[in-house]
Amino acid sequence: MTPRFGDRVKVWPQYLLPKHTLTRWAWWLSNITWAPFKNTFIAVFIRLFKVNLSEAASSDPTSYKHFNAFFTRALKTDARPMADAFFVSPSDGCISQLGHLTGKENNQLIQAKGLDYSLEELLGHSEGLDRFYGGHFATIYLAPFDYHRVHVPTQATLMRALRIPGELFSVSNTTALAIPRLYARNERLVCEYHTDLGPFMLVMVAALMVAGIETVWDDPTLRRVHNEPLPYFGPPIDFAKGQEMGRFHWGSTVILITPPNFPAWHPALKPHQTIRLGQALTEQ
Repeated sequence: MTPRFGDRVKVWPQYLLPKHTLTRWAWWLSNITWAPFKNTFIAVFIRLFKVNLSEAASSDPTSYKHFNAFFTRALKTDARPMADAFFVSPSDGCISQLGHLTGKENNQLIQAKGLDYSLEELLGHSEGLDRFYGGHFATIYLAPFDYHRVHVPTQATLMRALRIPGELFSVSNTTALAIPRLYARNERLVCEYHTDLGPFMLVMVAALMVAGIETVWDDPTLRRVHNEPLPYFGPPIDFAKGQEMGRFHWGSTVILITPPNFPAWHPALKPHQTIRLGQALTEQ
């Protein structure tokens, strides 16, 4: 099945847009500290996207230094309790797709109906990926009104990470229906974590107007993905379940990959379902 003509028409201007230039402008605008501008920017955004500030650590929209500080705002400490499950959601968002890796080699992820892409394409390499064949995947889309920090979904150790350059297409549902291999084409950060049950992968995918992906272990100047793949060379880092690992400057998508021996996704979870950080992804 190929993307529908109507969907292709809706997204074709994105091929022509200077996406990286627009994203640099968005970064500049979002860091302006002049109070009249940043306060108006934040107020309009709150009204437009119906942002719930009652759960934020600071509910006063004028208290933020600039729009970017507001967008990556922290939550109150009790706003997102961690479920008693092995794996919990690493972020707020909407489940775009989830299920088993399928296909001839059991390495295909579903992007949308009729559009699949391979694990190798997404992660940018094939080394050791047979461990994940036939495993599970979940794709979570973060809308503009969501909380935009990403947390580790279970107690784990970061073993390596790789920043991969690429496009900056939107990751909206409309675009996902029309652009083949969307998540494997966009800039992304690929993280490999190890647990007592084995490894899992967490991928943060950048998008149009996303000014960068920031992590707790990198220099903040690495918010932007560079022209060449950029690996993390530091020592392994231990994370507690629910500990923050990074954030999106403007929103995007998180993709989880687990091996076959990991607990399966909770049967109550379905595509297009809203989910919150800390909500159980597995039954146990």
